[in-house]
Amino acid sequence: MNEPTAGPDAEERLAAAVGAQVHQVSTAMLRGGLVPAAVVAVIVVVLAGVLAGGAGLGTAVFGAVVALAVCVLGPLVMRWTASSAPVVVMGIAMISLVTKLAVLAVLLIVLDRLELVDTRIFALALGPVALVFVLGETVAFARAKIPTIAA
Repeated sequence: MNEPTAGPDAEERLAAAVGAQVHQVSTAMLRGGLVPAAVVAVIVVVLAGVLAGGAGLGTAVFGAVVALAVCVLGPLVMRWTASSAPVVVMGIAMISLVTKLAVLAVLLIVLDRLELVDTRIFALALGPVALVFVLGETVAFARAKIPTIAA
């Protein structure tokens, strides 16, 4: 008999609850991706320094930093859109993913054409760091076990 009525207050409470869940998930994903990716970044930088010298070290640092910066944008965009409707969050996440891939592709092409860095080392630093970030992010999402709210 005391069933909640659908109205502005119920919708606001639901939006706040969903926003809180998205914030929790994005925090777990950020931590789950960033920690292992930072470890891999250090390993890649050390290996590049040993195998390719100072120039390789600098290029690997640049590639690892770019990979971390681009990968961190995903969970941050989730936080930014947390109070939006789930369809909006998903749409913006997809746009964010495509934009990140485009930015990385353009950056690789520009760096290759300008011959500022060894793009092979840059790509070899960027690839593993980004891959480990995405894997860590995915595992963290799966382990978050945050209940979903059905509207």
